[in-house]
Amino acid sequence: MEKAGVRAIAPVLLIAILALSFIGGAMALWWERLTINVNVETGELDASLSVEGYWDNETAIAAAMGEDNPEVKNVSDIFCTLSDDGNTINITITNAYPGITYFCAINLENTGTIPFKVYSVNLTGNITDVMTSDSGLVNGTIYEGLQMHPGDVVYDTLAITLTNDAQENAVYTGTLSIVVEQWNEYPTAPPS
Repeated sequence: MEKAGVRAIAPVLLIAILALSFIGGAMALWWERLTINVNVETGELDASLSVEGYWDNETAIAAAMGEDNPEVKNVSDIFCTLSDDGNTINITITNAYPGITYFCAINLENTGTIPFKVYSVNLTGNITDVMTSDSGLVNGTIYEGLQMHPGDVVYDTLAITLTNDAQENAVYTGTLSIVVEQWNEYPTAPPS
C-alpha cells in the first residue's frame, strides 16, 4: 500500500513544483516604473479701483471771475465712494449745472498674480448725452491696450462737465466700465 500512497503524492508534488517554478519565474522578471507627477497652480487675474479724492471747480471759476467770496458759489457737491470689494466706485453729484467740472481721482491696480491688459474703457448711460468727453478720463493713463504687471498702479481722473444741453431738474446716470483681461489673450473679446 505504500506504493499507491507515493503514487498519489507524486502528481500533487509535481504540480506544486511546477507552480513554484512559474511563480519564481514571474518574480525573477525585472522591471521599473517611472512616474511624472504634475501639479499646476493657476495664477489670479484681479484688478481693483481706489478713490484718491474728489472735487469740483466752482470756487476756482468764481475766483477767476473776480468773486470777492468764491465759497458763496460752492453750491453743488460730488461724492465718490468705493465698494467693499474694490470693483465699483459710486459717484454722486448733487445740484450740478453746466460749465462746472466735477472730478474723481481714481487708481487702477493689478492686485492679481499675472499681467493684464485693459481691454476696454466705456462710459454708458444717458450722461454721455451731456458730457464733454467720451470716457471722461482726462489724464489718458487708463486706456485700451494698457498693460499692467502685478502690483502696478495707474492714476487717472474722471471729469464730468455738463454741456449746455443738460436739462434743469434732470437726473443723468452713467457707468464707466473698465474691462481687463490676461495680457497674452488681448485683444480677444472676453465672454459677456
